Order: sequence, then structure tokens, then C-alpha cells
Amino acid sequence: MKHAWIIIASLNFLVPGAVNAQLDNSFFHDDYPISSEDSAKIKLGVEFLGFLRNNEFKGEIIPGFTLFGYQFKPYITYFPSSRIRLELGGFFLKDFGNNEFREIRPLVTVKYVNRNFSMLFGTLEGALSHRLIEPLYNFERIINERIEDGFQLKYSNHRIYADAWIEWVNMIEFGDDALEEFNVGFSFNHQILNYKKFKLEIPLQLLANHRGGEIDTSVEPANTLFNASVGLGFVFPIHDNTLKAFRIDSYYTKFITSGNSSGLPFSDGEGWFLNVSSELKWIVLLMSYWHGNQFYAPNGGPLYQSLSFDYANDNYIEFQRDLLFMRVLFEHEFRGGLTLAFRFEPVFDFNNNHFDHSEGLYLRFRMDRVLNRKRKP
Repeated sequence: MKHAWIIIASLNFLVPGAVNAQLDNSFFHDDYPISSEDSAKIKLGVEFLGFLRNNEFKGEIIPGFTLFGYQFKPYITYFPSSRIRLELGGFFLKDFGNNEFREIRPLVTVKYVNRNFSMLFGTLEGALSHRLIEPLYNFERIINERIEDGFQLKYSNHRIYADAWIEWVNMIEFGDDALEEFNVGFSFNHQILNYKKFKLEIPLQLLANHRGGEIDTSVEPANTLFNASVGLGFVFPIHDNTLKAFRIDSYYTKFITSGNSSGLPFSDGEGWFLNVSSELKWIVLLMSYWHGNQFYAPNGGPLYQSLSFDYANDNYIEFQRDLLFMRVLFEHEFRGGLTLAFRFEPVFDFNNNHFDHSEGLYLRFRMDRVLNRKRKP
């Protein structure tokens, strides 16, 4: 713990208040663009995401495991006007070593855009597209829970990004013995200062997970879990052939429950997430520190939680978590819509005095073709 506080004190010298870092996950974003040139067009598209993620974890919070397989998304899109996008497709998730698909589901999205504002109904621009920090939203949702269905409002310009959504996770019918479940989220970032050599951002993130209902027969009580995060982001652009930017991010996170019906061993907690990153020509280097005290986020990364995600040890608790991450991120775009990403993420657990590590290799391919292209006269 002594070494952990040396790190947190050093970072607080650079950034007043709590510190945190945000990974650049734009490689994994799902965005459904609309252009004025697309009006009346019909497009056929396909997307492929291959993943190999190896987690070597030795602690009691989460066991080590490997995810190896691919996702496949064929879709067809119609643009009845320059502001509306209608999309219909399918999602297929396949794990290598399993002869059956883990997930097959339809994709339906209606999106309306008016300048900087957009509205979506159906399949959302979800998962890592929400731009939430990893303690609140697990990175592996891009593999295990990528598809989110519900309603979404977004606003974006050169200084403001706002994303508000409701995701319906589980619906119930009369007499079901399970609870209904949905997530409500809000992700906001405002760049309040933008100078040539210095930028300042204020991010705010809110999440609520509700499980309840009035037509079920379940004896489990209804409950709502809340997570919130607020911070500061300092960006220092560097116009150099090797080093592009230096960044410092700081977040304070909070966890509370709606009452005593959650069944958790604690009803509130907090965390501090700190990050310093350097964007080089080919790679991004990051150092992140996490200090959590009775922190729990039902959709967050397991390593950040005080409660165990190990099926063989589900009653295990670490009220305090102190972790140091060292991350190396690499991306390369090939011609023809193919992009490769690699991540190496060792982590040191101060409380248990051991190293864990995670490696990830991802291959993404996207292609759209216009089916009704107008012929030149």
C-alpha cells in the first residue's frame, strides 16, 4: 500500500484532485453515419471482428480465461432521406472450439440526424461506443455483450459529446419467475479549453442498473445500483514526428444502492482512477492506477471490483483494491477496410503482491457497397 500512495501522490501533483485515464477505444466503436449524399441509396454491408484475448489472472476476484473467436454482422441499409437511416441485419458470435454459435440475433436500427443531434431506436451505438471508463463499463462487453437494444439520444460537436440511452436487458411476461432488467446511462464530455498547446476536458458519466418488475413471481426484491464518475482531462498536443500527444486524465467514481434490498455486503463505495498516456507514431503507452474502496459496478471490469466474479469463490470480498496497469496499444490500418489492433496490459496487485497480465489481438473488417448507384448520363 505504501508504494500505491507514492504513485497516487505523484499523479495528484500533476493533476489536482482525483486522477483517471481513458483508453482510446475508437477501434471498437459502432457508429451508424448518415451523409447528405446517401439520400435514397441502398447499401449492403458486412463487418467482421476477430478476437483473441488471453487473461492470466491469479487473484481471487476473477480467474484467468481466454476468449477466442469472431463476430460477423451482415446488414442492409436504406436512406429514405438525408436525415434518416434504416438498417436491418444479423449478429453472429462464434467461439473457436465450440461447434455452435454462442449468439445469433437480429439487428434493427432507425436513426434520425439533425445537424449535431441524433436519435436511435432499436440496436444502439453501444458497448465501447458509449466512451465510459473501464471501472464502470467492462472492455470485454465488445466481445460478450456488444449488442444493446433500446433508445438513444446523442449530441456531438467539436467541443461537446453527450450520449444518453436506455438498454433493455431482460423483459418479463405475466407470471415469470425472473426480474426485468434495464440499464440507463449518460456519458458526457466538454472540452472547456482548447489552445494550441493545451486542452482541458470535463467528463461526467452516470449509470443505473435496475432489476425489478410488477408482474413477476420472483421472491427476489427489486433493487437499483448507481454508478457515477466525474473528472478532468488534460491534453498536451505535441507536433513531433514521433510523439503526437501527452495526456493526463483524472476520475472520481462512486457506487451507491437504492436501499438494503441489493443483497450486497456494502451499500456504497468509491474509487479513484488515474492515467498518464503518451501517443507515439505507432503505439500508445499508458500507466493507470486504480484505488477502490467497497466499489462495485455491475457492468464494470471485474478487476476493479471489490466483489469476486469467480464462480468457485463468489463470496470472496476485497474491500480495498489497489492496482497499477501498464498498457501498450498498437493499431495498424491496411488498405481495403482491414484494421489490426494489439494490446498488452500487465497489472500489479499491491494488496496481493503479484503480477497479472492480459494480451489481446483484434482484426476488424468493414465494407459498404451501394446497390442502387445512379448511372451517369
